[in-house]
Amino acid sequence: MDRARQRSANPWLVLVFEVVFVTASETLLKVGASKTARVAGWEWTGLLALGSIWIWCAIGLIVLSFLCWIYVLRYIPLSIAFPLSNVVHVLIPLNCWIFLGEHISPQRWCGIAIVILGLAMVAKPVAKIEEQL
Repeated sequence: MDRARQRSANPWLVLVFEVVFVTASETLLKVGASKTARVAGWEWTGLLALGSIWIWCAIGLIVLSFLCWIYVLRYIPLSIAFPLSNVVHVLIPLNCWIFLGEHISPQRWCGIAIVILGLAMVAKPVAKIEEQL
């Protein structure tokens, strides 16, 4: 059987899930780290954060994103999948702005716009590649 018949899930959809899981995990790591008590002498290790449910949820999402990534790499060329997965560099700041109330400077907004332009340039040939998958 060829690869197209063996796969059970659309690799492009799995890539979307991978990006969502990474974005959510980074946000949860921030929430968990921010809520962790500060104890002199131990805070540099980050071990105290392991007592936070937010951190454990983030770890679970990291594992899920890893499994999705392995699946994606089976079907999508790395030279396409990796740049497209970098949409997290747009989504994480947006997530922090919307849900955590973090300030994003105009300079950062410009940087985010540049990343979006780069993603658009990478995504353009994806339609041709998808035909080959």
